[in-house]
Amino acid sequence: MKTPYFLSICLNPVIQKTIVVQGLRENHVNRSKEYFTDSSGKGVNVSRVLMQCKENILHLTQAGGRNRKLFLEMLAKETIPVRWANSDSEIRFCYTLFDKDRHTSTEIVEEAVPVSPGTEKRVKKLFTRLLPGSHTVIISGTKAAGFSDHIFPEMAARAKKEGKVVILDYRDEDLKNSLPFSPDVIKPNYKEFIGTFFPEFTNRSDTDADEIMQTIQEKIISIWKEYGISTILTNENKPVMYTEKGKIMSIEPEIITPLNTTGCGDAFTAGFALEFKRTGDMTRGVKSGLECAGRNALTLRPGYLL
Repeated sequence: MKTPYFLSICLNPVIQKTIVVQGLRENHVNRSKEYFTDSSGKGVNVSRVLMQCKENILHLTQAGGRNRKLFLEMLAKETIPVRWANSDSEIRFCYTLFDKDRHTSTEIVEEAVPVSPGTEKRVKKLFTRLLPGSHTVIISGTKAAGFSDHIFPEMAARAKKEGKVVILDYRDEDLKNSLPFSPDVIKPNYKEFIGTFFPEFTNRSDTDADEIMQTIQEKIISIWKEYGISTILTNENKPVMYTEKGKIMSIEPEIITPLNTTGCGDAFTAGFALEFKRTGDMTRGVKSGLECAGRNALTLRPGYLL
């Protein structure tokens, strides 16, 4: 494996089925002549985008069950280098139903089967072996059931201790428990940020938008002041809000007609990580992330760039 590399970590792998129909109808047979099957999960999509940008990457995950062979074969076909720990957990399927007539995407997500005892120990052993060859560690997505609440914060802490750039794209307690270890950047989306830090705002009406935004901005600044962490909040087709040396900044995304938004957040993470590692500049990183997300939105498959 060429070094140094981006170490892209995801502990909840997916096989993604994208099915294209014209005029999706409930309670009817819907036939499709256009469909795709891809290895996926947030970390796989990040890895795929970085590979398309000609970067050295290594993907770390867990895998098990009958679907593992298919999952690994698809990664190999794309020459995405992967190291995996046996989990005895069947890799789940997720489905995107794309309606050409209405231009809508409907997601159906299978819940992950818990990993077997001993999986976490095997993942940590691999992580310890792979970390020294990396320059940047990107941890994406929720972890499968069966992993402890400590694994993501411990990985972030270890990576920072060894001087790596650390970018985290996950939420809830995993994110909150990782803050004390001062990752370089956290990148939840707007809804994930609210759900993590202000769940009481989840069902508030749009009339409270100004109050909610002020509270969010105050929290982002406090995260910078307390931990030195830069925050990026993507929000669908709305401006991306982020911190640049402790100041709140925003960039408007280019207006496009998306084909399929599945994987766009992961494409953003990859594009941002690529430019941020090169320059250390948040604004240039966000612009690069938006470019990759936009290119992904114009394709049907997750993590592919037009």
